[in-house]
Amino acid sequence: MNNTQKYSSEELTPDTLFEGKVVLYQPKKGYRFSVDAPLLTWFSCVEKPIQYCADLGCGCGVIGISLLVAQQVKNVVAIEIQPKLAALSEYNAIANGVATQFTSIHASVTAPHAQLPEKKFELVVSNPPFWPSDNGRLPPDEERRIARHEISITVDEVVQSAKRLLHPKKGRFCIAFPAMRLETLLKSISNAGLNATRAVFIHPHINSIAELVLLEARCGRSGQLKIAPPLYLKDAQGNNSADATEILSGRFCPPLQRIEDIRTATR
Repeated sequence: MNNTQKYSSEELTPDTLFEGKVVLYQPKKGYRFSVDAPLLTWFSCVEKPIQYCADLGCGCGVIGISLLVAQQVKNVVAIEIQPKLAALSEYNAIANGVATQFTSIHASVTAPHAQLPEKKFELVVSNPPFWPSDNGRLPPDEERRIARHEISITVDEVVQSAKRLLHPKKGRFCIAFPAMRLETLLKSISNAGLNATRAVFIHPHINSIAELVLLEARCGRSGQLKIAPPLYLKDAQGNNSADATEILSGRFCPPLQRIEDIRTATR
């Protein structure tokens, strides 16, 4: 990446996830990740680490880098259409000590690429644009427009790209999407020849409707969709729920716990 495709230091803020175990620089203005990122990281985790993960529309690299730090995956190939965000994901990989395991590609998710071979990836993750391009008032900032609305890519194209990359037997596709657009997502999953296998609905607080759905899909395994208990982020008093605390702290993942143990022991 050349210098015209990078943020200056004055344009960035250092932010953290999982109680400081993951450090991520992101733009002060423009697209910034939200709680969707740690939730999708948690949802994507499995007991046994996998070899290859693709992150479609990686932004600043938050999900792929978090999975690497958590030792859930050994190699991540991340693709991002916005050049400054793609360059930032490389910088964040260096900042977290996972640069040798992280490959950033500046390209469209739909474009074939030598570093994204078909049928190779055991895990494909995506936190794609949530809203159609004609939905409501578009953000004035171009970076946010592209990240939040289906301007450069649609959910159909994201799902089709995931299907192309997934290992036909071991592959899992994990995506975060608005709960109110679940019907659209399930149609895209079905049209791509995938089957939804696991879902959890995320509620902002205990008395609210679900606003987010985390969905896993695979090749085959038709008729095996498992709906997990709902996850409430806030309790009746407005505090983080026990489940949210477990996820946002990183306590759900033993390698993240070990990072904390090491830091505590060296203080």
